[in-house]
Formats: sequence, C-alpha cells, structure tokens
Amino acid sequence: MKTATHSGSLVFALALASAVAVGVMVPSCGSAARHDGADVGVDVADAADGGDDAAGGGGGAAGASCQAIRLCIAAGQALDVCLARGTDAAQAAFNALLTCLRTQPTPPCSGTDMGCTCREECYADGLCLDETSACVASSGATADGVCVQYCGG
Repeated sequence: MKTATHSGSLVFALALASAVAVGVMVPSCGSAARHDGADVGVDVADAADGGDDAAGGGGGAAGASCQAIRLCIAAGQALDVCLARGTDAAQAAFNALLTCLRTQPTPPCSGTDMGCTCREECYADGLCLDETSACVASSGATADGVCVQYCGG
C-alpha cells in the first residue's frame, strides 16, 4: 500500500493559506517598527490584481507600486508580468531590489524563490534590507505585506 507524502513546503503553504483564509495574522519576520501590519489586508488584496489601493488607487494592472510588484510575485505570478504592472518609479525601486537579490547573496536569489527572497528581504541579517525598505517606503505602505504574509513563522 502506498502512502502519500507531503514536502515541508507544501505543508507550510497549506497552513499559511488556512491561516490567511480564517483571518489569522502570521507574525512579522522583521521588527515591529518596520512591519506593523496595519495595511497588510489591503496589500494582500492587491496581490491578486496588481494594484496598490493603500497608495492612492491603481487597483488594476497599470500603475502598481513597488510593494504591489513584490506582492504579485509572492502570490505566484511571473516576475516579468508583475514588473510590467508597475509605474516607472515602482519598476526602478523594484529593479534596485532585484539587483541586490541577484548580486549580494551567495548563491544569488532569482527574485521569485521565496525562501531566498524572504531571507534577504525580511530577516534581520538579510543583505537587501535597505532596498526592501526603500521599496516599501516608495509605495506609501506602513507595513511590509510580503514579510508579514509570506515570510512569517
């Protein structure tokens, strides 16, 4: 008789999806000062449509902020699709972050691998914290929805 096995990633993803579905907040992976969680609900909703309602609208494919680009990628969309949704300023901020992700860590991050991305963008010893903070700040967000919703735990 064969038994089904689940990888740790699948189990984590299912647990995270369940927590989000019932409205349980996943703990922040950064400091409380940077990630207070105040606008995470708006940011998570933005991941589906590429908009950034917290920064003054845009709730569609065009005009997305840097934070909305990150959320789009974290939600599983292709990097190029998410990047194309951003304004010129958002793309510039995200490209600075992506350059850091692809050059600072060894081995480099792809920009879509959440294990590597979380480590470098959200954890205290991450190599791309300044670029991440600049991206979040340029978006007008007060919390980092990627770190709170996708990298916690």
